[in-house]
Amino acid sequence: MEICKPKKVTRKQLAEDFNLRPGTVSALALQLINRGLVEESRPSPPYQKGRPEILLRPVVSHLGVIVFYVVSQSFHASLVDFGGNILCSRIEEITDTQFEKVGGEQFNELFLRMIDDIRTEAPGDTKIVGVSFSLPGVVDEMNECWVYSLSRWKKAWNMNFSEISKTTGLSVILNKNLNCELRARIARLKETSEKSILLIHWGHGIGASCSLNGNILTSDVGGFGEVGHSYVYCDQQVRCRCGLNNCLETQAALWALWPELQLQYPNAPYDEWGFEKFLNKTPNFDVNILNTAIQKMAVTIRNLSMVLAPQHVTLTGPFTQNHQVFERLCHEFKALLPPDSNQAAHNQVTLSASRAGIMDEIIGAAYPLFAQSLQKLQ
Repeated sequence: MEICKPKKVTRKQLAEDFNLRPGTVSALALQLINRGLVEESRPSPPYQKGRPEILLRPVVSHLGVIVFYVVSQSFHASLVDFGGNILCSRIEEITDTQFEKVGGEQFNELFLRMIDDIRTEAPGDTKIVGVSFSLPGVVDEMNECWVYSLSRWKKAWNMNFSEISKTTGLSVILNKNLNCELRARIARLKETSEKSILLIHWGHGIGASCSLNGNILTSDVGGFGEVGHSYVYCDQQVRCRCGLNNCLETQAALWALWPELQLQYPNAPYDEWGFEKFLNKTPNFDVNILNTAIQKMAVTIRNLSMVLAPQHVTLTGPFTQNHQVFERLCHEFKALLPPDSNQAAHNQVTLSASRAGIMDEIIGAAYPLFAQSLQKLQ
C-alpha cells in the first residue's frame, strides 16, 4: 500500500520510514516483484548527480475486481484494476416487467453472462480476484442477499447471490451502494475530525449513508439508511412503492415526480444522468414545480442532522446538481436549522453538492476484495 501512494518510493526510503533493515526491505520488494505486483524503474531525468535510486512502482493492472452497480434501472458491470482504472464494461437495461416475467433466480444467469463477457475481454495479465455488487435498497451483506430495491424494481425481492460464487469460483461480496461511495470519499480525507459525514443521494430513489469519525454505520438487518421511506406529512394519502403511505420518496424521488414533470416537460428523461443534463440545459426551468420536494428534503436533512450529528452533509444526485435547486434547498435547511442553533449536537452543519461518485462507488466496492487478496499474500 505504501508503494501505491502517489509519490516516489525507493527501497532506501521504505527502510527509513518503517525503521526496517535494508535487507528486509529488499527481500519484501523482491517478493512483490516476483508476484507481479511491483516493478522497478529509473526516474525520468533530470535527477541529481550520481547514480539515481531505483523507484518501486505498483503494477496496477495485475489485480482486477468485477464491480456491478446500478444506474436508474440498468445494471453496469466494470472490471476495475488496482489503480482504479476501468478496463472493460457491460450494461444491461432492466425493467419492472422483466423482473415480473423472469424472476430473481433467472437474473443470476444475466449476471453470470455479464461476468463471462468481462472475463473474455479482460487483459490476459490481469488476475480477477472477485466480484463485488454495489446495490441500492436493503442489502444483507453477511448472507449475500439483496433484500429489495423498491424505488427501482418492485419485483426484486430476496435475491440471493451465493450461487454466483459457486459457479464462477470467484469471491463474491454485496455492499450497499452509498456505503461504497462514502468509503472512497473518507479515504481521501486526512483529518479524522472531517470524517463525520452524512451522504444523501437524491435521485431516482432517496437513500443515505453516514460515517462517524471515519466509521461507516452499517446493519445486517432492516432498512438502515433507507430515509426515502421515512414518513412525511401530506394533505392526501399517497401510496409508496414499498406499500406504505406518505414516504419521502412519494414527494421527492424522481420516480414519483416524473409523471408531473412530463406534463410540463414532455422530453424530461427518466434516468438520473439524462435528467441531470435536462435540468441544467433547460432554459428557465420552473423550479417551483419542485417546491414540495425541496421542502420535504430540507426537513429530512434537518432531522438526520439532529439525530446523527454530522459535521458535513454531502448531497448527490441530479437535483442538487442544479444551482437553483441546491440554493433553494440550502435556504430551506438554514431556515429550519439556523447556523449556531444546533445545541443538541454542539456543531454547525455544512451542506455541499457533489456529483454522484460512480468512480467512488466502484473503487469503494472493489476495495474490500483487493484488501482481502493482499492479505492472502502474507
